[in-house]
Amino acid sequence: MNRFFLLLGGSLLLTSPARAQAGVQVGGNLGSFRAPTAIDVQTSARALPGYHLGVFYHLALSPRLALVPQVQYSRERLDLTQVSPGLVDGGYQATYRERFSYLNVPVLLRLSCGAFYVEAGPQAGYLLGGRETGRVEYTGFTRTAPYEVDRTVVGRYRRVDVGPSVGVGLQLPAGVGLAVRAYHGLVSLAPAGEAPLYRQSLLAGLTYRLARR
Repeated sequence: MNRFFLLLGGSLLLTSPARAQAGVQVGGNLGSFRAPTAIDVQTSARALPGYHLGVFYHLALSPRLALVPQVQYSRERLDLTQVSPGLVDGGYQATYRERFSYLNVPVLLRLSCGAFYVEAGPQAGYLLGGRETGRVEYTGFTRTAPYEVDRTVVGRYRRVDVGPSVGVGLQLPAGVGLAVRAYHGLVSLAPAGEAPLYRQSLLAGLTYRLARR
């Protein structure tokens, strides 16, 4: 990982300013979790709208190929439902409203064909904060009265998230562009001992390349 960032930093330093261009991006997103099928817990997630904003650096490697590292703040929301049938000692049902704040760092390789482009590359995310609110009810042999949950997500969910990111876009005149990108995490963010949860997000935004000096 250290070698990767050293190579990236070297590329930034060696790239001619005439071939490099900074920019900003802002838009909306849909954040969710993917939960693999499990025998003991049934998990479903519903994506809710959020937003993102960030900066990027467009480094032209050739007339059609570019390296585009980004730094992005992303506010994501989703509804999460978990139901356990209680095969041994009773079950439970939990419904949560999740709110996450992430710092994302995608490093994308972009291939352009006229105004249209496709891009792909790794993304690392760091959980800055957020809250989890909801309701939990135990059923079966250990049935109890429902209780409310209101807690921070820091310390409950894994903070570091990595995975691939792919997208398409359209570069319009005057530096304005449109971008759509999907991300799928490869690391389970669920607390230890709980069913795995993998972060997913879909974003759409407006981009603007700042004028070269």
